[in-house]
Amino acid sequence: MKNKARVLYIFLALLFVAEGAYAQRDSLQNLPNLLLPKFITSVVKMKSGEKRRAVLNYNIVDQEMVFMQRDQFFVLNDPQLIDTVYMANRTFIPFEKGFYELALRGPVTLFIQHKAYVESAGVPTGYGAMSQTTSYNYVKAVYDNNGAINLKLPDEFKITDDTEYWVLKDGEMKNFDNKRQFLQIFPERGKELKQYLAKTRLDFDDYKAVIKLVEYCNTIL
Repeated sequence: MKNKARVLYIFLALLFVAEGAYAQRDSLQNLPNLLLPKFITSVVKMKSGEKRRAVLNYNIVDQEMVFMQRDQFFVLNDPQLIDTVYMANRTFIPFEKGFYELALRGPVTLFIQHKAYVESAGVPTGYGAMSQTTSYNYVKAVYDNNGAINLKLPDEFKITDDTEYWVLKDGEMKNFDNKRQFLQIFPERGKELKQYLAKTRLDFDDYKAVIKLVEYCNTIL
């Protein structure tokens, strides 16, 4: 609890002085476990109504918001204090399992849960073949004495996307990541939606196409 409190204190304090980190964010290497190609100046709206600026990115493996100060990285451990994060012209809302991107508002509101898991890169098995295993228990970054973490993954791991979509319909959150699951959420408009999906040949890995799908859905409900 003391470590958690210390990290939260550091976060709140650094929101005042994050200006000193802006010049460093462009020099960072793009890390595959982060949502954005670089850390970026963002706005954090607290539930108290206060707004703070910080240099942020999102760790899609651990589903944690991470901020930077003087080339060190810190995890935002208490998202329940946050109302909204505005990052890279996108909006993120804290949920129980991380921050979801608010992609579309409407009668049906769409959220994107950006997430990924790690896989071992594989080890030689002979004849040039590789053995590959999935690991949800990769070595997670360790906190140092001041609460900073190391975001770089070991070389033997690679990132595999596992993004899910959520819609808020009639006050209930429902998730999907494929055509069958989506159609189950809207049985009353199955015919129209099947026609739309057939016409567009929608790829559910394309989040922009999914946004257009939900936009269409809102026009027929």
